[in-house]
Amino acid sequence: MGKATFETPDEQDIEVDSDEVVRLAPGREEGTTIIELDTDGELVVIGTALEVAAELGLNPLEYIDAEDDDESIEDLVDDDD
Repeated sequence: MGKATFETPDEQDIEVDSDEVVRLAPGREEGTTIIELDTDGELVVIGTALEVAAELGLNPLEYIDAEDDDESIEDLVDDDD
């Protein structure tokens, strides 16, 4: 897919390859996201999980658990029948 550069809470820039992302989860600090990688590592970056998914070109429904997400993806879906 693609790569994107994110800032960490330590004010360092880090490049992330979307092909290595396994899951996105909210970080411990407000406004941060944990990026779990297929190398069994994880990174903490500044931004919500939805922002991170968008920057990486990832489908949020595949990478974010709705139970973990503060900005519930389900709230973004229009359920009008």
